Amino acid sequence: MSTRIEMSENAKIYSTSAARNKEIIAGAFLRLCPQAERVLELASGSGEHAEAVLMRKPSLSWQGSDPDAEARASTTVRMEEAGQPAPLTLDTREEAWWQEAGRPYDAVVAINMIHITAFAGVEGLFQGAARLLGEGGALFLYGPMSRRGALEESNQRFDESLKSRDPDWGVRDLDDTLQPLAARFALYLDHTERVPANNHVVVFRRS
Repeated sequence: MSTRIEMSENAKIYSTSAARNKEIIAGAFLRLCPQAERVLELASGSGEHAEAVLMRKPSLSWQGSDPDAEARASTTVRMEEAGQPAPLTLDTREEAWWQEAGRPYDAVVAINMIHITAFAGVEGLFQGAARLLGEGGALFLYGPMSRRGALEESNQRFDESLKSRDPDWGVRDLDDTLQPLAARFALYLDHTERVPANNHVVVFRRS
């Protein structure tokens, strides 16, 4: 789960974890959300995941976002090269953050986000997605998750590491935490699959 971050002279950030998983994520998103045309990405980070998706489907309208200024700078360069708008400053921990996002969207994407935010940020993600998505729209998640409390050994160590950095962080449980949360906002679990490095791709849809 280690990640090395490097920054180039033009503000682009290069992440070793993104290099490992971006093609897996891009393929899964396009396979599971083939009808999506207007996409909002939260916590865009370096922008490498969006870049990988757009290289495969440049016709998408992709709105990135991140509360971190350095991440936005990196994403801005990549989105300019792809002919996409600059990222927004969105933070799902903030009340009614979705009001700054515009609407509607066909898909809301959050990659490696929900384990590195407070639970208020996870709750805000689901609440905002429910407001921003049209009927049948997808909330696409990627990252480590437990299932009914069960975690692989590597993810147990990762969870401990996260909580040592911030007690409000941690690997979330798909069955006991995320599904009940989604149901509160009329989002239902449509798809889940295991992908390499003990991660999950999960799609919730607005009912």
